[in-house]
Amino acid sequence: MKFGVKIMIKTYYVNLNDELKETTSPNDITEDKKWVWVDLNEPTKAESEVLVDYFDFHPLSIEDATLVLQRPKFKQYDDYQFIVFHALDLKTLESEEVDIFIGDGFIVTYHKVQFEEIDAIRRKLFYHTIHINEPKDILLNLLDEIVDNYFPFIYDIEDKVFNFEDRHNVDISTKSLIDDTFDLRQELLIIKRTVQPMKDLVYRMREGKVLHLNEQQLLYITHINDHLIKQMEMVDSSREMTSDIRDNYISLNSFKMNNIMKILTIYSVVFMPLTLIAGIYGMNFKNMPELNWHDGYYIVLIIMAVIALIMLAVFKKKKWF
Repeated sequence: MKFGVKIMIKTYYVNLNDELKETTSPNDITEDKKWVWVDLNEPTKAESEVLVDYFDFHPLSIEDATLVLQRPKFKQYDDYQFIVFHALDLKTLESEEVDIFIGDGFIVTYHKVQFEEIDAIRRKLFYHTIHINEPKDILLNLLDEIVDNYFPFIYDIEDKVFNFEDRHNVDISTKSLIDDTFDLRQELLIIKRTVQPMKDLVYRMREGKVLHLNEQQLLYITHINDHLIKQMEMVDSSREMTSDIRDNYISLNSFKMNNIMKILTIYSVVFMPLTLIAGIYGMNFKNMPELNWHDGYYIVLIIMAVIALIMLAVFKKKKWF
Protein backbone atom coordinates (compact mmCIF):
# COMPACT_ATOMS: atom_id res chain seq x y z
CA MET A 1 0.00 0.00 0.00
CA LYS A 2 1.32 3.45 -0.90
CA PHE A 3 0.90 6.45 1.31
CA GLY A 4 1.33 9.94 -0.19
CA VAL A 5 3.68 10.49 -3.09
CA LYS A 6 6.45 7.95 -3.54
CA ILE A 7 9.70 9.44 -4.80
CA MET A 8 11.06 7.31 -7.64
CA ILE A 9 14.30 9.22 -8.14
CA LYS A 10 17.22 9.34 -5.71
CA THR A 11 20.54 11.13 -6.09
CA TYR A 12 23.77 10.34 -4.28
CA TYR A 13 26.92 12.38 -4.65
CA VAL A 14 30.32 12.99 -3.13
CA ASN A 15 31.37 16.61 -2.61
CA LEU A 16 34.91 17.97 -2.68
CA ASN A 17 35.31 17.12 1.01
CA ASP A 18 34.68 13.42 0.25
CA GLU A 19 31.31 13.55 2.03
CA LEU A 20 28.61 11.23 0.71
CA LYS A 21 25.26 12.96 0.51
CA GLU A 22 21.75 12.13 -0.66
CA THR A 23 19.08 14.26 -2.30
CA THR A 24 16.15 13.79 -4.65
CA SER A 25 16.97 15.33 -8.02
CA PRO A 26 20.48 16.19 -9.27
CA ASN A 27 19.10 19.68 -9.85
CA ASP A 28 18.99 20.02 -6.04
CA ILE A 29 22.77 19.77 -5.71
CA THR A 30 24.12 23.21 -4.78
CA GLU A 31 27.79 22.45 -4.20
CA ASP A 32 30.67 21.17 -6.26
CA LYS A 33 30.90 17.41 -6.49
CA LYS A 34 33.37 14.72 -7.51
CA TRP A 35 30.76 12.35 -8.88
CA VAL A 36 27.02 11.78 -8.80
CA TRP A 37 24.79 8.68 -8.92
CA VAL A 38 21.17 9.13 -9.99
CA ASP A 39 18.89 6.12 -9.45
CA LEU A 40 15.49 6.10 -11.17
CA ASN A 41 13.29 3.34 -9.78
CA GLU A 42 9.95 3.03 -11.60
CA PRO A 43 10.18 6.73 -12.47
CA THR A 44 7.27 8.82 -13.64
CA LYS A 45 7.39 10.57 -17.00
CA ALA A 46 8.24 13.84 -15.27
CA GLU A 47 11.06 12.25 -13.29
CA SER A 48 12.45 10.63 -16.45
CA GLU A 49 12.88 14.11 -17.92
CA VAL A 50 16.10 14.38 -15.91
CA LEU A 51 17.70 12.19 -18.58
CA VAL A 52 17.14 15.01 -21.07
CA ASP A 53 17.09 18.18 -19.00
CA TYR A 54 20.06 17.52 -16.74
CA PHE A 55 22.23 14.98 -18.62
CA ASP A 56 21.19 15.64 -22.23
CA PHE A 57 21.50 11.98 -23.23
CA HIS A 58 21.04 10.89 -26.83
CA PRO A 59 17.35 10.27 -27.69
CA LEU A 60 18.12 6.73 -28.94
CA SER A 61 19.65 5.68 -25.63
CA ILE A 62 16.72 7.21 -23.74
CA GLU A 63 14.29 5.33 -25.99
CA ASP A 64 16.19 2.08 -25.34
CA ALA A 65 15.96 2.65 -21.61
CA THR A 66 12.35 3.78 -21.35
CA LEU A 67 10.42 1.96 -24.05
CA VAL A 68 11.96 -1.28 -25.28
CA LEU A 69 13.02 -4.44 -23.44
CA GLN A 70 16.66 -4.84 -24.45
CA ARG A 71 19.09 -7.71 -24.38
CA PRO A 72 22.32 -7.11 -22.41
CA LYS A 73 24.38 -4.73 -24.53
CA PHE A 74 26.98 -1.97 -24.57
CA LYS A 75 26.79 1.21 -26.67
CA GLN A 76 29.32 4.01 -26.95
CA TYR A 77 28.09 7.58 -27.35
CA ASP A 78 30.08 10.81 -27.58
CA ASP A 79 30.71 11.42 -23.90
CA TYR A 80 29.12 8.45 -22.13
CA GLN A 81 28.38 4.73 -22.44
CA PHE A 82 24.96 3.07 -22.36
CA ILE A 83 24.85 -0.43 -20.83
CA VAL A 84 22.02 -2.90 -20.25
CA PHE A 85 22.32 -5.52 -17.50
CA HIS A 86 19.92 -8.37 -16.76
CA ALA A 87 19.28 -9.68 -13.27
CA LEU A 88 17.23 -12.81 -12.60
CA ASP A 89 14.14 -12.99 -10.42
CA LEU A 90 14.49 -16.35 -8.65
CA LYS A 91 10.76 -16.50 -7.91
CA THR A 92 9.33 -15.82 -11.37
CA LEU A 93 12.44 -16.86 -13.38
CA GLU A 94 12.05 -13.67 -15.40
CA SER A 95 14.88 -11.39 -16.50
CA GLU A 96 14.85 -7.93 -14.97
CA GLU A 97 16.49 -5.11 -16.92
CA VAL A 98 18.53 -2.27 -15.52
CA ASP A 99 19.77 0.43 -17.92
CA ILE A 100 22.92 2.34 -17.07
CA PHE A 101 24.32 5.60 -18.38
CA ILE A 102 27.90 6.16 -17.29
CA GLY A 103 30.43 8.87 -18.09
CA ASP A 104 33.05 11.04 -16.43
CA GLY A 105 31.77 11.94 -12.99
CA PHE A 106 28.29 10.44 -13.23
CA ILE A 107 26.30 7.20 -13.38
CA VAL A 108 22.55 6.85 -13.91
CA THR A 109 20.67 3.61 -13.19
CA TYR A 110 17.20 3.30 -14.71
CA HIS A 111 14.92 0.35 -13.89
CA LYS A 112 11.20 -0.33 -13.94
CA VAL A 113 11.17 -2.78 -11.01
CA GLN A 114 12.75 -2.70 -7.58
CA PHE A 115 16.34 -3.97 -7.76
CA GLU A 116 17.67 -5.66 -4.63
CA GLU A 117 21.18 -5.48 -6.09
CA ILE A 118 20.99 -1.68 -6.29
CA ASP A 119 19.63 -1.49 -2.75
CA ALA A 120 22.56 -3.63 -1.61
CA ILE A 121 25.07 -1.29 -3.26
CA ARG A 122 23.38 1.72 -1.67
CA ARG A 123 23.55 0.15 1.80
CA LYS A 124 27.19 -0.78 1.37
CA LEU A 125 27.93 2.72 0.13
CA PHE A 126 26.45 4.43 3.18
CA TYR A 127 27.86 1.86 5.63
CA HIS A 128 31.29 2.30 4.00
CA THR A 129 31.69 -1.43 3.38
CA ILE A 130 32.80 -0.78 -0.21
CA HIS A 131 35.29 1.75 -1.48
CA ILE A 132 34.01 3.97 -4.29
CA ASN A 133 36.37 6.40 -6.01
CA GLU A 134 34.36 6.97 -9.18
CA PRO A 135 31.16 5.87 -10.97
CA LYS A 136 32.93 2.94 -12.63
CA ASP A 137 33.35 1.38 -9.18
CA ILE A 138 29.58 1.54 -8.67
CA LEU A 139 29.10 -0.06 -12.10
CA LEU A 140 31.44 -2.95 -11.30
CA ASN A 141 29.97 -3.52 -7.83
CA LEU A 142 26.46 -3.59 -9.29
CA LEU A 143 27.57 -6.02 -11.98
CA ASP A 144 29.19 -8.23 -9.34
CA GLU A 145 26.00 -8.29 -7.25
CA ILE A 146 23.87 -9.23 -10.26
CA VAL A 147 26.21 -12.01 -11.38
CA ASP A 148 26.62 -13.46 -7.87
CA ASN A 149 22.84 -13.66 -7.54
CA TYR A 150 22.77 -16.11 -10.45
CA PHE A 151 24.55 -18.72 -8.33
CA PRO A 152 21.68 -19.74 -5.98
CA PHE A 153 19.45 -20.55 -8.94
CA ILE A 154 22.18 -22.53 -10.72
CA TYR A 155 23.13 -24.42 -7.54
CA ASP A 156 19.47 -25.27 -6.92
CA ILE A 157 19.07 -26.73 -10.40
CA GLU A 158 22.34 -28.63 -10.07
CA ASP A 159 21.07 -30.20 -6.82
CA LYS A 160 17.86 -31.24 -8.57
CA VAL A 161 19.89 -32.89 -11.33
CA PHE A 162 21.99 -34.83 -8.81
CA ASN A 163 18.85 -35.94 -6.97
CA PHE A 164 17.73 -37.83 -10.05
CA GLU A 165 20.26 -40.52 -9.15
CA ASP A 166 18.41 -41.10 -5.86
CA ARG A 167 15.04 -41.08 -7.61
CA HIS A 168 16.30 -43.86 -9.88
CA ASN A 169 16.19 -46.24 -6.91
CA VAL A 170 12.63 -45.24 -5.97
CA ASP A 171 9.55 -46.78 -7.52
CA ILE A 172 8.47 -43.80 -9.61
CA SER A 173 6.95 -43.73 -13.08
CA THR A 174 9.19 -43.09 -16.05
CA LYS A 175 6.71 -40.49 -17.32
CA SER A 176 7.08 -38.47 -14.12
CA LEU A 177 10.86 -38.58 -14.39
CA ILE A 178 10.83 -37.53 -18.04
CA ASP A 179 8.41 -34.68 -17.31
CA ASP A 180 10.61 -33.43 -14.48
CA THR A 181 13.67 -33.68 -16.71
CA PHE A 182 12.06 -31.52 -19.37
CA ASP A 183 11.03 -29.00 -16.69
CA LEU A 184 14.65 -28.82 -15.54
CA ARG A 185 15.87 -28.33 -19.09
CA GLN A 186 13.38 -25.50 -19.52
CA GLU A 187 14.72 -23.79 -16.39
CA LEU A 188 18.28 -24.28 -17.61
CA LEU A 189 17.35 -22.70 -20.92
CA ILE A 190 15.96 -19.67 -19.09
CA ILE A 191 19.14 -19.15 -17.07
CA LYS A 192 21.27 -19.69 -20.16
CA ARG A 193 19.34 -16.98 -22.02
CA THR A 194 20.32 -14.61 -19.23
CA VAL A 195 23.87 -15.71 -18.40
CA GLN A 196 25.23 -16.17 -21.93
CA PRO A 197 24.49 -12.60 -23.14
CA MET A 198 25.83 -11.22 -19.86
CA LYS A 199 29.01 -13.23 -20.33
CA ASP A 200 29.45 -11.82 -23.84
CA LEU A 201 28.75 -8.30 -22.57
CA VAL A 202 31.32 -8.51 -19.76
CA TYR A 203 33.91 -9.83 -22.20
CA ARG A 204 33.28 -6.80 -24.45
CA MET A 205 33.52 -4.43 -21.50
CA ARG A 206 36.82 -5.97 -20.41
CA GLU A 207 38.44 -6.24 -23.82
CA GLY A 208 36.97 -3.14 -25.48
CA LYS A 209 39.07 -0.68 -23.46
CA VAL A 210 36.26 1.89 -23.88
CA LEU A 211 35.63 2.25 -20.15
CA HIS A 212 39.34 2.93 -19.51
CA LEU A 213 39.43 0.71 -16.44
CA ASN A 214 42.45 0.94 -14.17
CA GLU A 215 44.45 -2.09 -13.09
CA GLN A 216 42.36 -2.76 -9.99
CA GLN A 217 39.10 -2.43 -11.94
CA LEU A 218 40.41 -4.79 -14.62
CA LEU A 219 41.11 -7.38 -11.93
CA TYR A 220 37.57 -6.89 -10.63
CA ILE A 221 35.88 -7.32 -14.00
CA THR A 222 38.09 -10.35 -14.73
CA HIS A 223 36.86 -11.83 -11.45
CA ILE A 224 33.25 -11.21 -12.56
CA ASN A 225 33.97 -12.74 -15.97
CA ASP A 226 35.42 -15.84 -14.29
CA HIS A 227 32.17 -16.23 -12.34
CA LEU A 228 30.13 -16.03 -15.54
CA ILE A 229 32.36 -18.62 -17.22
CA LYS A 230 31.91 -20.93 -14.23
CA GLN A 231 28.15 -20.42 -14.32
CA MET A 232 27.95 -21.22 -18.02
CA GLU A 233 30.01 -24.36 -17.48
CA MET A 234 27.65 -25.43 -14.69
CA VAL A 235 24.61 -24.75 -16.87
CA ASP A 236 26.07 -26.65 -19.82
CA SER A 237 27.09 -29.53 -17.56
CA SER A 238 23.59 -29.73 -16.06
CA ARG A 239 22.04 -29.66 -19.53
CA GLU A 240 24.27 -32.55 -20.61
CA MET A 241 23.37 -34.50 -17.47
CA THR A 242 19.64 -33.96 -17.97
CA SER A 243 20.04 -35.05 -21.58
CA ASP A 244 21.82 -38.23 -20.44
CA ILE A 245 19.17 -38.85 -17.79
CA ARG A 246 16.41 -38.42 -20.36
CA ASP A 247 18.11 -40.76 -22.83
CA ASN A 248 18.83 -43.34 -20.12
CA TYR A 249 15.24 -43.46 -18.92
CA ILE A 250 13.91 -43.64 -22.45
CA SER A 251 16.31 -46.51 -23.17
CA LEU A 252 15.35 -48.24 -19.92
CA ASN A 253 11.68 -47.89 -20.73
CA SER A 254 12.26 -49.30 -24.22
CA PHE A 255 14.25 -52.20 -22.75
CA LYS A 256 11.45 -53.05 -20.32
CA MET A 257 8.87 -52.84 -23.11
CA ASN A 258 10.94 -55.08 -25.37
CA ASN A 259 11.23 -57.70 -22.59
CA ILE A 260 7.49 -57.65 -22.06
CA MET A 261 6.84 -58.00 -25.78
CA LYS A 262 9.35 -60.87 -26.00
CA ILE A 263 7.65 -62.82 -23.19
CA LEU A 264 4.22 -62.26 -24.70
CA THR A 265 5.48 -63.33 -28.12
CA ILE A 266 6.96 -66.57 -26.71
CA TYR A 267 3.68 -67.45 -24.99
CA SER A 268 1.76 -66.66 -28.18
CA VAL A 269 4.05 -68.91 -30.27
CA VAL A 270 3.79 -71.77 -27.73
CA PHE A 271 -0.02 -71.65 -27.79
CA MET A 272 -0.32 -71.44 -31.58
CA PRO A 273 0.06 -75.25 -32.27
CA LEU A 274 -2.04 -76.02 -29.20
CA THR A 275 -4.77 -73.75 -30.51
CA LEU A 276 -4.51 -75.47 -33.92
CA ILE A 277 -5.00 -78.92 -32.36
CA ALA A 278 -7.92 -77.69 -30.25
CA GLY A 279 -9.46 -76.10 -33.36
CA ILE A 280 -9.18 -79.28 -35.41
CA TYR A 281 -10.94 -81.42 -32.83
CA GLY A 282 -13.56 -78.78 -32.29
CA MET A 283 -14.90 -78.90 -35.90
CA ASN A 284 -17.55 -81.57 -35.01
CA PHE A 285 -17.30 -83.62 -38.24
CA LYS A 286 -18.91 -87.09 -37.92
CA ASN A 287 -16.07 -88.98 -39.65
CA MET A 288 -13.35 -88.28 -37.06
CA PRO A 289 -12.06 -91.67 -35.77
CA GLU A 290 -10.25 -90.10 -32.82
CA LEU A 291 -13.55 -88.99 -31.34
CA ASN A 292 -14.34 -92.65 -30.62
CA TRP A 293 -11.09 -93.38 -28.84
CA HIS A 294 -11.67 -94.16 -25.20
CA ASP A 295 -8.49 -92.36 -24.05
CA GLY A 296 -8.36 -89.87 -26.95
CA TYR A 297 -8.93 -86.81 -24.73
CA TYR A 298 -5.98 -87.67 -22.48
CA ILE A 299 -3.74 -88.58 -25.42
CA VAL A 300 -4.35 -85.18 -27.07
CA LEU A 301 -3.69 -83.35 -23.79
CA ILE A 302 -0.38 -85.21 -23.39
CA ILE A 303 0.61 -84.45 -27.00
CA MET A 304 -0.20 -80.74 -26.47
CA ALA A 305 1.84 -80.65 -23.24
CA VAL A 306 4.82 -82.34 -24.92
CA ILE A 307 4.72 -79.88 -27.82
CA ALA A 308 4.63 -76.94 -25.38
CA LEU A 309 7.54 -78.30 -23.33
CA ILE A 310 9.64 -78.98 -26.44
CA MET A 311 9.10 -75.46 -27.72
CA LEU A 312 9.95 -73.92 -24.34
CA ALA A 313 13.11 -76.04 -24.16
CA VAL A 314 14.17 -74.89 -27.63
CA PHE A 315 13.55 -71.22 -26.76
CA LYS A 316 15.51 -71.65 -23.51
CA LYS A 317 18.41 -73.26 -25.32
CA LYS A 318 18.51 -70.32 -27.76
CA LYS A 319 18.43 -67.95 -24.72
CA TRP A 320 15.36 -66.17 -25.94
CA PHE A 321 14.23 -65.78 -22.34
